[in-house]
Amino acid sequence: MKQCRTTSIAVVLLACLALCACDNGSATRDSLTWTWQYAGVGPDGAPITASGVLQTDRDPDNDGWYAIEEIHGQRNGVRITGLYPAGEAIPGNVDPTTGAPSTGDNLLRPSDAAGTPQLDKQGLQFSLPDGTHSNVLFASFLDPPTYLEFHSVPPFPRGAVPPNSELPVTFSAEQQAD
Repeated sequence: MKQCRTTSIAVVLLACLALCACDNGSATRDSLTWTWQYAGVGPDGAPITASGVLQTDRDPDNDGWYAIEEIHGQRNGVRITGLYPAGEAIPGNVDPTTGAPSTGDNLLRPSDAAGTPQLDKQGLQFSLPDGTHSNVLFASFLDPPTYLEFHSVPPFPRGAVPPNSELPVTFSAEQQAD
């Protein structure tokens, strides 16, 4: 009886371990992985560089956009702590004329031969442990349209006034094979 009971407990433990191992991998199976980067020149002439890995959902919306679920990487050597919530504006990212916040949506789409932008005008936004935040977006409202990085710095004045900055950057993201 003791042998049978020990064997049953071992089988249950092995089954639990197998389920846990499968569950831990489900986030990866349910997500797409992308490498991303952007670069530009800061207001002081120093380079702006950011890069890392994004996790998105697997199913694009009807317009081909994937919701970004996680971000890992760095901006100018400072580790990114996480996404800033979609639907909210990073501190200071406010149109000083209208007072309207510029909210991010954390959406991404694949690049294509036609050069369709991978970010929209709301863009991808993230936080850094030094208390700063960045929103990289495609400024379709400019002529010519370009990617921009709005970088907000305490005490977070309204708009692109020092110490905040809003500067052109190049952006790319590439989906990685499963």
